[in-house]
Amino acid sequence: MRHLVYCVLRAHPPWRGRLPAGVEGTAVSLVTEDELAVAVSRGPGAGGAPDVARATVYADVIAALSERRTVLPVRYGCLLPSRTQVRAFLQVRRAEFATLLDQLDGCVEMGVRVLPGTAGCSAGERRHQTSAVGSGTAYLTARSAAYARRDAEREVGEEAAAALQRTFDRLSVQSRAAPTVMGPNLLVSLCFLIRRANIAAFRREFRRLQEQVAYRLLLSGPWAPYNFVATQEPGAVS
Repeated sequence: MRHLVYCVLRAHPPWRGRLPAGVEGTAVSLVTEDELAVAVSRGPGAGGAPDVARATVYADVIAALSERRTVLPVRYGCLLPSRTQVRAFLQVRRAEFATLLDQLDGCVEMGVRVLPGTAGCSAGERRHQTSAVGSGTAYLTARSAAYARRDAEREVGEEAAAALQRTFDRLSVQSRAAPTVMGPNLLVSLCFLIRRANIAAFRREFRRLQEQVAYRLLLSGPWAPYNFVATQEPGAVS
């Protein structure tokens, strides 16, 4: 029977209480190997494609475990054929996982996104650009304005990133750009690794910064430290 891997955590102290239900309502259990444990459930059916429902439940399981323990989240889709292989997964990477758990102990991830004041080209501008196709001068003028707007938003994004780093530097252990696809509705996406004890202070600093800047900010978290863990890619262990 295939096992879907959720996250790695320390085996001690022993887990007390019920574990959350997993993908497709399957029972989640902890497979232990020495000082480490991995949360698994029965592998999903129908190929296990990561649709919205499965991905949401998968993330909820990791979130529930991370409320009580430091965890190393694994990307959805890591399937192992047996509990023996689950233990082998822990044995092979024991030193790596132990080091990461030490580094991330007591930490969570907070995310901050910077949104532009205007979400790209307006409907009126798009109509103007469309009607200007037959006029070379008008078309080039419209394109020039679009490039100027893009450059201005890039500059705003760079300034915003610097402001975020200055604001949250004293509260964070690490920070990095989140691997998010940028577009007309997103200028900057940063993630911060912070101590649990600093969550309230981080939120206060966010609200203070939010009142001072012209661009829009979105705050998310606390989450398991997804962007600070280099876990096994889906399907890489079999």
